[in-house]
Amino acid sequence: MCDSNISAFPLHRRRKLVEGIARVLQSRNRKDAHEFWRSTAKKILVQLSESGIAPGLAEQEVRMLLHAVLGDIATRSAATRAR
Repeated sequence: MCDSNISAFPLHRRRKLVEGIARVLQSRNRKDAHEFWRSTAKKILVQLSESGIAPGLAEQEVRMLLHAVLGDIATRSAATRAR
């Protein structure tokens, strides 16, 4: 099987996805949040793979999504502290 050159709209730019994951992670304890993220990341990797996205690109997309989610959490936390 060869890698494809298909690329998806960047996951980290999908605001509703980023914000939704961030809200769930913030609402759970550390262990549950970790399990949720692992499950979500695996599902997304499968979806991207089934769409023809090359494995390396799919992994990169998920990493960038995680960074966006963590950034969103940091922004929300800073806004909450500023109030």
